[in-house]
Amino acid sequence: MSSGVLHIVDSRTKQKYEIPIRRNVISAIDLKSIKAPAAGTDRADHVADGLRVHDPGLQNTTVIESAISYSDPERGVLLFHGYTLSQLWDSDFEDMLHLLVWGTYPTMQQKKDLNRKLTDQMLAVPDSVHRTIRGLPRTTSPLPLILAGLSAYLACFPDTIPASTHASLYQGNLRNVDHAVIRTVAAYGVIFGLVNSHRKGIDFQPPSQENSYCANLFIMAGLLDRHSSRPDSTKLSCFRRFAMLNADHGMALTVFSALVTASSLTDPISCLISAVAAAYGPLHFGATVSAQRTLREIGSTDKVPEFIEGVKNRRTKLFGYGHRSYKGLDPRVRPIQSILKDLDLSKNDYLKITERIEEIASADDYFRHRGLYPNADFYGNFVFTAIGFDPDIIPAAMLTQRIIGIMAHWREYMLTRGKLFRPSHIYTERYSAFSTRQKRLIILTAAIASTFSPMSANIYYPALNSIAADLDVTSSQINLTITTYMICQGLAPTLTGSFADQAGRRPAYILCFLIYIISNIVLALQHSYPALLVLRAIQSSGSSGTVALASAVAADVITSAERGTYMSITSLGNILAPSLGPILGGVLSDTEPALQPQLPKRMIHPLSALSLLFHLPTGLILLSNGLIFASYYAITAGLPSQLRSIYGLSDLNIGLSFIPMGAGTLLSATFNGIIVDWNYRRMVAKDRQDIEDFEVEKARLGVGGPVTVRPYTPLSAFVNPPATNPPPLALTLTLIFTISFTLTATYNILNILLVDLHYTTPATIMATNNLVRCFLGAAATALVHPCIQRWGVRATYCGVAIVVLSVVPLPLPADIPILYFRYPETSWIYPGDVVLKSRTADLPIISARGLNPELTYLLLFFDLDVIYGMNATVALHWYQPDMLCILQDTGLLDMSNNKRISDEIDGYSNGGILVNKSLGAEYIAPRPPPFSHHRYVYLLFTQKGDYQFPQCYSHIFPQTATARAGFDIQQFVDVARLGAPVAGNYFIVEYDGPVIEPTATASPTTTWLRSILCEGSDPTGSAAAKACEMEGNLQIAM
Repeated sequence: MSSGVLHIVDSRTKQKYEIPIRRNVISAIDLKSIKAPAAGTDRADHVADGLRVHDPGLQNTTVIESAISYSDPERGVLLFHGYTLSQLWDSDFEDMLHLLVWGTYPTMQQKKDLNRKLTDQMLAVPDSVHRTIRGLPRTTSPLPLILAGLSAYLACFPDTIPASTHASLYQGNLRNVDHAVIRTVAAYGVIFGLVNSHRKGIDFQPPSQENSYCANLFIMAGLLDRHSSRPDSTKLSCFRRFAMLNADHGMALTVFSALVTASSLTDPISCLISAVAAAYGPLHFGATVSAQRTLREIGSTDKVPEFIEGVKNRRTKLFGYGHRSYKGLDPRVRPIQSILKDLDLSKNDYLKITERIEEIASADDYFRHRGLYPNADFYGNFVFTAIGFDPDIIPAAMLTQRIIGIMAHWREYMLTRGKLFRPSHIYTERYSAFSTRQKRLIILTAAIASTFSPMSANIYYPALNSIAADLDVTSSQINLTITTYMICQGLAPTLTGSFADQAGRRPAYILCFLIYIISNIVLALQHSYPALLVLRAIQSSGSSGTVALASAVAADVITSAERGTYMSITSLGNILAPSLGPILGGVLSDTEPALQPQLPKRMIHPLSALSLLFHLPTGLILLSNGLIFASYYAITAGLPSQLRSIYGLSDLNIGLSFIPMGAGTLLSATFNGIIVDWNYRRMVAKDRQDIEDFEVEKARLGVGGPVTVRPYTPLSAFVNPPATNPPPLALTLTLIFTISFTLTATYNILNILLVDLHYTTPATIMATNNLVRCFLGAAATALVHPCIQRWGVRATYCGVAIVVLSVVPLPLPADIPILYFRYPETSWIYPGDVVLKSRTADLPIISARGLNPELTYLLLFFDLDVIYGMNATVALHWYQPDMLCILQDTGLLDMSNNKRISDEIDGYSNGGILVNKSLGAEYIAPRPPPFSHHRYVYLLFTQKGDYQFPQCYSHIFPQTATARAGFDIQQFVDVARLGAPVAGNYFIVEYDGPVIEPTATASPTTTWLRSILCEGSDPTGSAAAKACEMEGNLQIAM
């Protein structure tokens, strides 16, 4: 039995698989269905991409299906298109070439025609090829001479190179392929003759129409009898018979290397160059040269036993012995020995050494148990040396015969749409260039660098009351320095973030710290409120970029599966510094002399519009993070005054009261990252998804949502105003610890999610995040004292608690539901699926799953990858209004194809399917150009009851490419007042039609969309018609 089913149980997942067996072969693609969760594995192993096959040297792998030749290792049989070797023994080169390349044994007339075509092409080899070879040293190896000759020949015919003309020059083009085969065989014969005669120092003699191909080869190579000046008939016969053995041998290295090159659809000369280079390796045809060298080193038959012992002890190598395909005697050896009997080898002492090696090795258990026997190369080199070839040109001489098989396989490959050879490999180095220790050191350094911005922002919180008194300003005015600091803290990273993503992290760090250090020096020397206000803004501009840079550095060195843990470490500086700053500030405040009072001056900085808040889902996450941050700062900014007014604490004690807040942030950052990573791995393992396709928002918000709710309780408790019986200080500090712990956890999770969603530009997104949070934090610090003065502590912090609670639903984006559909010949199509063009000709069946059956819908179907002239554009393929959900068989017919739909209430259509009750712009099937693919999109909109088709788009109804090209989706949606789509899907359509020569098309340089006049004019008028007019008569592939 050669066919059946292979049953596999994957021990990693306990999943069972059935892999079909056809002709004792399983498809490697079928093994890709065996997948395992990628969480916790080395990403370089591609676990989620499916099981791979590791086969070094392709020892048990088939790469093509071929009808050219077959060798039976067990029975020692060679077949060529069904003919045995004995049946072909008396055939000529032309017979074998016709049989292997064109699949039939030639008639006498076909043989003559083939010989004439070969000779004509040999005579047509340009003189520049002759000059190229003759211009090189005669003493060099034949390999570079042959490669130079082939390259020179190819240079004379650039129109035969597909890259210089068009991709389909050969693929599927029978006429071009057949002509190229004859030209290549003829060219190699001439080049071989030129090389051999050049190295011998004799004149090159051209071929003749009166001779066979082999006879012309001998004449051109200078292998002539000294008396008759003609090829020796015996030697010619031996060469011809050896060609029968050597014409093809399956996927031998010469053929396989040529096919690898051919898989790129290149010309046969380039493929032959690959084969020549491979043939000269000592493990292929070059083994004949190595064997001659080995025999020369042995010297005599007496030394053979010693040599055999050296082979067994692996001190030396025996070339020409053993074969990967044959565990017994190579079936070509005995015919080669029969050929040798017809040649004069009386003066060749090496043959006796060779026969002695076989005699001893065949009786030795070492060789017999390993299935090592002579192969064709072991005796083959004696055939060529007896004919008159030098040992180092034997590989090239063998290629004059093997070229039959090379061209046969090249032709077969070009006419059967073979695949590009692109195997994978096992990556053995670490996935990350950094070790775990290096990662931690880098992240810790970035975290320390990020402490300067929040520490500088909060370092004088304990001294706010003292500074206000020293400078003779109010608490609201001194808070304005915090507001100014935070405004610049939000603005500056938008520049440094983009700069870091473009120029690199190091230059950005240097710039930030240069500004920060200079501002600190000047700030230490100032003694006025205006100077404090301005210098704090400059100080903020320098230090604030380090926060975004820390996240960028983390994203550079860690993977998404590690992001929770390492981003928590990155956030340590940003979230711990606000607590350490007041402690340090309290210490300095008690030891620093008072500032000299100065008249206050106020500087006004206008706020910019935060347009990013309106971009979903990033805007919602940024807003959530900003509100969390603002709540945190509303507490820290109001805390010093409350601690002094309620408990009468000094500046130092107020600073020490921030220790619980620091402890909360530290513990939160430590344990929160571990929990986030654990939840990430748990959800990946549960859904068995690849990291690249994983819905990371669910994994992050699964922890972040519950954590965000928890600050509500301690915040609600943290609202007691100064009273006769204030709560114990320990309780207040406990509440501060809890608030800090929960708010920090939420803030950190949202930071991780932002980097997840924008991992290619982490510095830029964190800079934007900084902008939002700092603006909102600035607003909180500016408003907290006025709010306390007007409404009291209880009302103010109840408002803060409500803000925190309102954040919970904000980051949960509502995804557009998938619009499930299928074509009559496909299964249900998921986003990103690839479908063949031939299967999309009919109208699709569209599921109503997840849709409201009470509503009416409108469908748009369009192609995103249309090329129109020099421009890229969008083409509408289907406009269908008035679509209804049908939940059961109501007898309603699909008016566009008149088929009953009751049999479609299954699978994804168990919620019904969509049918149309009127006609729209008719469906145009996808039609990507040859050898290409396009992206296609379905969008479904809710059709309002008062919907009217915009008449300015009446040009879309003809079922033509020119009518549908240039479709502006956004403009149509706006004019038709459709709103956002309620469902959508996209897929890729590949061309699988007949092989044709594509029309050359210039690469698109701009995007073109049709200009439509939809207001105040008749769409049929001259202005609109002129705007819609397309120039030229160009072909549009859509």
